[in-house]
Amino acid sequence: MSAITDFFQKIQNQIVEIQTTINQIKTSWENFQKFWDLFFTLVPWEVLLLLIFSVILLSIFNSVSPKTPKANLTIAVLLLSVLWIYFWGLFSKEISYGKVILASFYILLPLHAIGLGQWVYRFGKKIYWKKRRIQPKTWESALHQLSKDYHNLVGNAHLFHENIQENRGHLLEEIKQMEQSIQGIKSLLSKEKLMEIQNPEEST
Repeated sequence: MSAITDFFQKIQNQIVEIQTTINQIKTSWENFQKFWDLFFTLVPWEVLLLLIFSVILLSIFNSVSPKTPKANLTIAVLLLSVLWIYFWGLFSKEISYGKVILASFYILLPLHAIGLGQWVYRFGKKIYWKKRRIQPKTWESALHQLSKDYHNLVGNAHLFHENIQENRGHLLEEIKQMEQSIQGIKSLLSKEKLMEIQNPEEST
């Protein structure tokens, strides 16, 4: 009797396991559907289609110019966008240019976001150091910056003495930075001279 009970118990356990597995598959499928519904709510299906064809073109362009993958993908997206508009115009009287531009931006903006951020960072850093050189707050900081710029210029001039022409842009930029540091020292001298004129008693 106990053997029969165990047999039916095993069958019942297997049925429960099968039902649990089915429920898990059903839940996973529902979550999968929700994910793609949300995905296509945020990202239009045209973007995915454009990306697939862009990757195909990218593989062709990379075989010709493997060192410029970012530029290759940009050209692929722009070329496909132009073809998209062209064929859309052949089969339809109204062309939604906004949809094509939006789909292109979905790919191009993330692609160039890092490069754009790096450019903004370098530009801001350049402005910051230019201001520090031209408008130093103390003599010590002005002299330290001038000394640093001078040693950098002389060191690189010695380093590049065999190929000056190839590095002339870099050296000219360092000369420009040293001139800015000299300009900052001149501005401090002008301020001190002005203070002596305004407060002659303190200078005697």
